[in-house]
Amino acid sequence: MIRMKVNEHIINAAVLPRLNKLLPKEMYLNTIRLYEGYAIVKVQVKIRGEWLPVLYTLQLDTFRFDVSGRYITLIYTEEVQKEKISLAQRLLHETEIFLTKNFTGKTLLMEVLAGHQDIHVSDTRITVQLAPLANAYPALQSITVNALTMEREALRLEVSGPPELQIESLEFDWMEPIGEAEVPPFEKEMHSYMDGELVVLEREHKRYYDQLREKIEKYMREKMGDKRTEKVAPYLLLAPDLFVLLARLAKDKRVPLRSKSLALAAVLYFMTPLDIIPELFMGPVGYVDDIIFATLALNKMLVDVDEKIINEHWNGDKSIIAVIRDVLSKADSLVGKSRFEMIKKMFKNRK
Repeated sequence: MIRMKVNEHIINAAVLPRLNKLLPKEMYLNTIRLYEGYAIVKVQVKIRGEWLPVLYTLQLDTFRFDVSGRYITLIYTEEVQKEKISLAQRLLHETEIFLTKNFTGKTLLMEVLAGHQDIHVSDTRITVQLAPLANAYPALQSITVNALTMEREALRLEVSGPPELQIESLEFDWMEPIGEAEVPPFEKEMHSYMDGELVVLEREHKRYYDQLREKIEKYMREKMGDKRTEKVAPYLLLAPDLFVLLARLAKDKRVPLRSKSLALAAVLYFMTPLDIIPELFMGPVGYVDDIIFATLALNKMLVDVDEKIINEHWNGDKSIIAVIRDVLSKADSLVGKSRFEMIKKMFKNRK
């Protein structure tokens, strides 16, 4: 048995460029850093025309490279890269990942690699078939890799093969550096924000707040006496105050980043005309699911945001805790059990 060490710089210089040529054009591997027991890969993923900087933490789950099978399965987590981007960009990209996962049930990796012949991706694991590599280099078909471990700045392999095969002298062109693939124009395609502040939200949320309040008040005047309206009226009137509360929390420096992204997700849900109960077709009644989404978001945010901070930004007459409890206790009757379950599912995987 021979112990082999593949240094991190060789992987970055020689292996990643070749992988980038095999991957879909919506994905580009920037760098890989190896540590004891895990690796961190910086990736750019293109979703809906925009390049997002994504960080993947990988841990080895299962590995086999012998006559009975050749594959590797890695456990992964997906999050936004936090380097060289503003707070606003991080929030928007956290929101993109959150909404993609909870609306489609897929991670960005699942979206981009869907249908790839040799790669299978779930929401927690990625399995890569290594048989094509062995087929490309016949000498590899005689080799067994007994162990693969990640250590600081290197991969460690324990390799064995038939006596006549001089493993240590084998050379493969995939270990030779090649020219870099074209790097996606990430910086050019990023949305422009000033010093990490939520400029767009700051400019738009007041105007949207006024429009929302006016629309709901007009609807209430026109529908007086209607049983459906009377049922949802107390909750519809919460919409403008919940919206502005979330907008303020998304900008508050005391609110942790993940809670900020959750607040921003709820703000964007308000402003998106096509959601579970679309306002485009239902009128102001369609805001009921936005209100439920908002209260679910706030309920999650209370885990790591001080209630005093939330109350500072709350304009409502009732306690925000009382509002959250009231809305969530009545959600089934307001939108129906199946729709409420759909909204709750968006938060199921949020930690």
